[in-house]
Amino acid sequence: MKTIKLLFCLLIFTSFTIQRDKKNIDNKDITLEVKVEKTEYNNDNSINLYVVIKNNSDQDITILRPSSKYGYQMDFFKVTYECEVQYPFGSMEARVIKKTDTDLITIKSKSETELILKGNLYNVKCNNPNITEVVVTYDTTEELSERIISRIGVEENKIKEKLTKIKIENTQTTIE
Repeated sequence: MKTIKLLFCLLIFTSFTIQRDKKNIDNKDITLEVKVEKTEYNNDNSINLYVVIKNNSDQDITILRPSSKYGYQMDFFKVTYECEVQYPFGSMEARVIKKTDTDLITIKSKSETELILKGNLYNVKCNNPNITEVVVTYDTTEELSERIISRIGVEENKIKEKLTKIKIENTQTTIE
């Protein structure tokens, strides 16, 4: 019985330590870079951006995979840019896409991962492939609003709780 109590206490302590450490990631140890040379200009004038997130910290981090389907969903990537003519995206009623544990990506300590942000899903659409002042932001530090939770469901907040709280963005980039 003492062994079970000891194991239980050890499990609680380990869980607490992991959660405490997970929240102490320094944003300067995580970087986001746009891979300009891999940018793709599509027939529909959307521009796909490839980004690399580097984890230079001593701890693994967990992020949410970028959107891969059109729909109303929890997402923490945002893209801003300037170009000659930005095409507005029509706002049509979108279906709700639920996130699951399969949408989580763990980036191991001292490693990196490359992701694609599809222009047709992130409103990156221009009359030509030359865009300036490109800034990609990934931010999980803000709480989800009641309006968003009412659309996507309370269970989505459980997925968000598994994410490492970070706010990162690339330095302003020009793509020609």
